[in-house]
Formats: sequence, structure tokens, C-alpha cells
Amino acid sequence: MKILMSCYECSPVRGSESGVGWNWVRETRRLGHEVWALAAPTYADEIMQGCRSDQLAASVNWIFPQSPFWRLEPGEKPKAERRHNLLWQIAALKAARDLHQSVQFDAIHHVTWGGIRYPSFLGRLDAPFILGPVGGGETSPPQLRDSFTRRNLWTERLRDVSNRTLAFNPLVRRMLEEAAVIVAKTEETRELVPSRMRSKTAVFLELGVSPDRIESPRTFNQRPPRLLFVGRLLYWKGAHLALAALGALRETSPLARLTIVGRGPEEPALRAQAERSGLADATDFVPWMPQAELFELYREHDLFVFPSLHDSSGNVVLEALCHGLPVVCLDLGGPKEIVTETSGVVVATTGLGTDETARALAAAISNVLAEPATLQALSLGALARARAFSWPDRVARFFEMVSPFLDEARRAKGSSNLIRLNSL
Repeated sequence: MKILMSCYECSPVRGSESGVGWNWVRETRRLGHEVWALAAPTYADEIMQGCRSDQLAASVNWIFPQSPFWRLEPGEKPKAERRHNLLWQIAALKAARDLHQSVQFDAIHHVTWGGIRYPSFLGRLDAPFILGPVGGGETSPPQLRDSFTRRNLWTERLRDVSNRTLAFNPLVRRMLEEAAVIVAKTEETRELVPSRMRSKTAVFLELGVSPDRIESPRTFNQRPPRLLFVGRLLYWKGAHLALAALGALRETSPLARLTIVGRGPEEPALRAQAERSGLADATDFVPWMPQAELFELYREHDLFVFPSLHDSSGNVVLEALCHGLPVVCLDLGGPKEIVTETSGVVVATTGLGTDETARALAAAISNVLAEPATLQALSLGALARARAFSWPDRVARFFEMVSPFLDEARRAKGSSNLIRLNSL
């Protein structure tokens, strides 16, 4: 097929959303499709540099639409990315229309940003439109908001309102209507799609991993437990729960330690929490670091603790599994879809407040660490689970899943054209 892909954020040298965009484009091309990819100009230099050493990426037709209202030089990140993204989508539509006239695409695929609140206009072209995978429908349970500051509580309530009123946003509603298939990252996001459109909605996580990134089996040394959290220090990422779990764990494992890697507005509050709980000497705060150094940290720890309250996916969870690091997470959002009983522990939160959830996390961690054989088995299971997310396999499965929806859209288009011809 001739496929046009929209990847506002796309780079071979950045992780998270940028890495998702880059890998989806490459793997779609690997499947043999002819690919044209739209990306924001801020990533142009990194993409072109990556193409010099990557023949697969070099065989993609890269286009970098530039908004006339907000021009960016390569490498320049806009401070108000949401507004810039919206303006860029207008420029992307113009570029896509011009391309479609000459190429006649068989399908158009919106990849990044993968958020259901961020509208794409490419469904307005005369080709089947694939939306997603998109997330954003996840939310924190009300009982786990008892430790939020007033500001964070209001932010979360505004998110709730945004979710409940999503279908009233005319740009989002039209995007959903125009899609031949909507792919949600989680069931929570699928539930945001209006009921009349759910028959064309599927669930599929957008994450993947290069097979060569999965490490060999590891062995664990007999030493005090070392726990690791990696992520932006935002109130909903759950670092405060990881800290509280450490406090409960140290009642039975007094030498246990926690490393928190990341930056963000919650860092002062987390440091104060560590001091207040007597955990300052047992907690290491580390800012963002080069990827190679972060990978070494994975190797030095025993468990990855990621009690996020509403992540749509969880790139760092998959990264930890690649290093044979079992994961302890909550039964919320994307992480619960990644972590299995053979690769970690998913802690139930139903009816639990913050303190009870922290103790449940501590109990789960303690149970894993109590038996070296259990930890070793989960480590092997983590590697096996990571292999299930191999990029080539994931993208191939994705297109197998959406193919019937695209066929149905083409049949509907053909019937519509036939009706128009018969009416002439």
C-alpha cells in the first residue's frame, strides 16, 4: 500500500513519543509499504542524520510541513507544544492534500501525538484514515487522590471533565467520525469513544522494542533490596507511592533503598516526603541521564516500581523488562496491560486509599524479594515478555488487525461512488 503517516513527534535519538513515531514509520516501511511521513521540522536534522546510517529509514519519503504562523528551526522545541501541534496539523493537512493529488494514498495513519484530545485533520482526505493508537482516557481512582495537593486535585478534576465532554469537542468529534478505524491504547480510552463508533474501535498498545535491545538473563546478588523508579516527577506518575511503599517495606527490610530517576515539578514535594518519613538516607534522587547510564542503573537494581495512576502505555516499563527487571505496578492504565504474572506483580487498587495502596505495594515487593528463586523466575519472565513486544511483530500484527476496517471503508466508498454514478 501507499501509506501517508503523520508523526508530529519523531526522532531516532529521543525516547517516548519521538521513538514511537520513528519506529512505527520504519516498521511500516519494513512490511513493504511505500511510506510518506510527515513530521515537525524541529526533528528534521535528527531524522536526516538517522537516515544516513539506516537504509530502511532512508527509503521513506520524509516531509516536514512548516506552519506559516509559528515557524520553527530544526532542533527547536516549542514552549507551548499543544498550540503549536494544532497549527502544525493545519500545515500537515495542506501538505497531505498536495501529496494525495499526485500519489493517491491507499491509507493515512495518524501516529503521534498519540492522544485522543489532540485532533488530526487528515481524515478529511479521500483515503481510509487510521487513528492511533491513542490514549488519554485513563484517570486516577478518586480514593487515590487523598494525598493530592489542592492544585493537583483540581487538575485531575479538570481532566475528568475533559474526558466526560470529549465528544462535544467539534474537532475531536469530526476526527473520530472520519476515521475508518480508531485504535485505543487501553479499554479506558476506548470507553471515551461515542458508543455509535465503538464498532470501529480496537485496543492495541503502541509500544515496541528492538529485539537487539533485550538483554541476556541476569543473576541477582545477595544484597539489600534496591528498587528503581524512572519517570517525570509529576503528581500522577506515582513516585510518592513508591516512596511510601519504601517506608512500609523498611519495617521488614530496613536496608532497602529506592532510586528515583527524573525531573519535574513534584521533586521538592518528594524530597520533603522523604525527609518527613525518615527515608532521605535511603532514597537517591537522580536527574535525567544519558541512556547508556540509565541502562546501567537497570542492571544495578532488583525491582522496577512504577505505581503510575493513569499512564496510557508506559515506555519505561517495557524498558525495565528488556533488562530482566521485574515490574511492580498498579492495575491502572497501560502498565497493567504490559506486566504479566510471570514478569512482575500488578497490585489491585479497588477500594484502597493511598496508605493502603502503598502497603499493598510493599507487600508485593516483599513477597518477590523473599525468595531468590521467585525473583530469578520473574526476571526470566520479564525478558520473555519484552520479546513479545518486538517492533517488527507488533506493527505487523497492527496492520493485520486494522486491515478488515480498511477493506470495509473501501467497500463503503465504492458503494457510495456507485450510487452517485447511478444518480447521474
